[in-house]
Amino acid sequence: MTPVKTELDDATVAYILETRTAFEDLRQVAAQLAGLLVLEAAGAQSGIPEHPMLKSAVQLHAEAAEAVQRARATPRARRHHESLLHASVEIHAALAAARQSLAIDPILIPVRAAYAHLQLASAELPGFEIVSFEQGCCAVPMRSTR
Repeated sequence: MTPVKTELDDATVAYILETRTAFEDLRQVAAQLAGLLVLEAAGAQSGIPEHPMLKSAVQLHAEAAEAVQRARATPRARRHHESLLHASVEIHAALAAARQSLAIDPILIPVRAAYAHLQLASAELPGFEIVSFEQGCCAVPMRSTR
């Protein structure tokens, strides 16, 4: 991950303020989809296509996608904006798959891709951090069974 450049012009600051909520909303929708997948994988038979959280996620994504489309990226924010656009497209694909069936891979693959784009966006500008629990105190280390 490259370090975030700290010098920002006024237009880029305005862009950051304009897209911050959309970034958080896209991240939330990805998390909601991941949560539905965990329930399904755990055998909860939550019925993803009919789950009320899916309807909420679809609406939240539509609002976030519109905000991202509307945003005018400065040259400094161009890569950030492209990452948000790609994340939005991947989340849209995951939501479409979730409305079609209970199959996990057609949902999980675009959710992972969306999250990767959100991580790229978070590295481009300040104020878009994604908390990683991989190194935190609650992380469970992977150990060999041998």
